[in-house]
Amino acid sequence: MKNKIFATMGGAIAALCPWMARAETFPTDGNMLENKTYESAATYDNLGTYEGPVSATAEYTDILYQVGAGQYLPAGSEGVGAVCTAGNYCPGLTNATYSATDNQGLTACPNEYPNSDAGASMNTQCYTTCTDASVIKHATTVAGNDYYGNGVDTCYATACDNGYHVDGTVKMVETDPLIDVGPSLSTSNYGYINPNGTSKYQEGDFGLTEAGTWGAAFSYGNVYGQTSCQSSITESVAGMWSYSGMMLDESTKPEADDVRTALETAGVDSAAVDAVVDMHEKYLAGKIDFEEAYKTAFAILGSEYDANFSKTDLGQYCFCQMTAYSASGSSELIPVTSAPWVFVYKYNSADVCANACTSACAMHILPNNDAGPRAFRAAVLGSLGARTVGVCAANEISITWADADPADVAYNNAGVCTYDGDIRTPVKAITKPGKTFKGWKFNKAN
Repeated sequence: MKNKIFATMGGAIAALCPWMARAETFPTDGNMLENKTYESAATYDNLGTYEGPVSATAEYTDILYQVGAGQYLPAGSEGVGAVCTAGNYCPGLTNATYSATDNQGLTACPNEYPNSDAGASMNTQCYTTCTDASVIKHATTVAGNDYYGNGVDTCYATACDNGYHVDGTVKMVETDPLIDVGPSLSTSNYGYINPNGTSKYQEGDFGLTEAGTWGAAFSYGNVYGQTSCQSSITESVAGMWSYSGMMLDESTKPEADDVRTALETAGVDSAAVDAVVDMHEKYLAGKIDFEEAYKTAFAILGSEYDANFSKTDLGQYCFCQMTAYSASGSSELIPVTSAPWVFVYKYNSADVCANACTSACAMHILPNNDAGPRAFRAAVLGSLGARTVGVCAANEISITWADADPADVAYNNAGVCTYDGDIRTPVKAITKPGKTFKGWKFNKAN
């Protein structure tokens, strides 16, 4: 009877004091958790003593925080990142721990390049105002930004030497990537449907249904795009094809004069020729590397803007364009409405282009991590639209030739010259009785 009474009383006490019902075995690692009862655990093995007093130390482990590129962890923040502030860059944080006093992941731009826009993630996004006019041939004053390291400078001419004028028609691709331009996470993580619709492949959930579309997975998300096989190209893009043929790999260093000749032969605008040749001279001097030279050439020559290309056009010139992207871990598809059409390759025929263009974009070039494809990738994944830059172009000077037949002037294209360039004379002067032609002499202005 006594045992039964005690048992009944114990059950009633447990019901009134729930904490007594949570009796557990003493943990093997010695870390006792909150609000627990460890049954029959008050022993020498656990306490380390036969008599009191004894103290218990609270043990903690750090929470590890992950912060994406372009953000930092403010002092006192428990894992909530903030947008990187201007004048700094923030590459992101992996396994950061709490700090009550320090901002983490916020790095000041180098002293000579103290500026950056909010959200910068790399030191190449740090810049200073352009002041060195020598970076643009024949410029006397410049504006724009000079970026640290391999950052793409936006310096442009605002005034030129006598005989030259500012030409603001050269278009440049903004190269800050919408997503990481590193190699694809997997060489098979892509999808495409060729322009003729007969060849297609899909690995991963890209959901492609239209001919001439592609998708590829990158470190920060998926990229979607389309291709077009054009029957003709602009003189500028023809110049890019010529430059690509000269710059086969990182060991090739064609002379600047040869580059100029190739671009002029392709019919490239003189201002764009000067811009590429100036860049190429920096490459030959070791001021920029092969990849940066290729990137700059793509920026000046290799893209079409506002082009009404069709995915079903038939031609031999393959172009690639980004149309949308989604960030890693997100299902939201962000449309891109004004990205450039970037020239990829000249195939032998329209049929070959139709069978190969889209797979070239998605599979062979975008995921390729060689220097040339990296430059192509930066052009395709660059930020939206284009900007114009001012370079110094030679003035065009008209010439009136006295005593010359207009047909003889036109035949040698002698009616114009560009400053510091060649002067072409007419085929012949008019013959005058009793006169020997000595030559033409310019009537110079005082």
